[in-house]
Amino acid sequence: MSHENSRALIDETAKFLFDASDQALLDFICRIFSIQINKETAEIIRVSSEFISHPGFSRHLPDIVLAVHDGTGPDPLFHIEIQTEHDGMMDLRMVKYGYLIGASRSQMDDDDSRIISIPHQVVIYLEEHKRIRDDLKVKIIFPNESEVHYTVPVFRLYAYSACELGEMDLYLVIPLVLVKYRKRFDHICRRKNLNQEEFDAIVQDVLQDIEQITTITGTFEEKGVMDEQTKDIILSATMELYTQLHQKYIRDTKSKERVENLIESVTQKISKKWYTIGVEEGIEKGKEEGIEKGIEKGIEKGIEKGKLEEARNIARNLIKLGLEDEYIVKATGLSAEEIKKLKI
Repeated sequence: MSHENSRALIDETAKFLFDASDQALLDFICRIFSIQINKETAEIIRVSSEFISHPGFSRHLPDIVLAVHDGTGPDPLFHIEIQTEHDGMMDLRMVKYGYLIGASRSQMDDDDSRIISIPHQVVIYLEEHKRIRDDLKVKIIFPNESEVHYTVPVFRLYAYSACELGEMDLYLVIPLVLVKYRKRFDHICRRKNLNQEEFDAIVQDVLQDIEQITTITGTFEEKGVMDEQTKDIILSATMELYTQLHQKYIRDTKSKERVENLIESVTQKISKKWYTIGVEEGIEKGKEEGIEKGIEKGIEKGIEKGKLEEARNIARNLIKLGLEDEYIVKATGLSAEEIKKLKI
């Protein structure tokens, strides 16, 4: 599997985690942004990145945008950007994303001035890099020399263990601790003489993290912190990320069996939710055409199969946000008649 394809699958798996229940998403938002939300009354609305896009900014789209609706006022928006590797242009991208997200629901005030509210934002880094800072800072200077300081906090997920993330109520993203091992495996495999002892030690670290993940999900479900839907999503993402490491580096049947047994110890069977991220069909295709091509086709087919229902879900969310039908039609590709049916 190429480096680019591997990164794309990591991105899709990370986004897949945010299909979890509202309770899990609210726990995550409260902790990562250090804010208080009434979880009893609040509702999560997933905002389509495609609606936020603009012809002049079509190369990159924001990863995850969520609105929290509690009926007490304007729904605050939360933008989570998950970054595998260091990107020197991330500060500018976050400014761009913040503007586009805010502009997507801008309003006019009593003085006929347009108001653009910037969302809460955070960048989550999955792989270590010496140039990753505590936050991203951009100073915007206007012609009259007035300044605006744009700051986005950074969360170094790679610096935490699964147990630490669980203790911090960031259990939703615990599978992503496995991503950091990609860089460690690459580093050791580039050497002329492979140090088998060091390689085996990394494999054991991977297995230990997976054991922690399965323990946390099982314990949290028993305590009522995590519902079954979220547990299945976390275990599915864990298996997918391990599979990527296994296919490219580990390639050890005993290790794979141990991972499967760990996951089966928490659930009766390994969750089959790969259709959501296109991996299940990719694996089947891979048997005939090669894993790499199969996964690529699986992603495409998974997207195609879920496209209509996804468009309807996006439309429902935009309806809740109070957007006009003409904008919803443009954002989803659905007909005006279909939009009206969804309002009933």
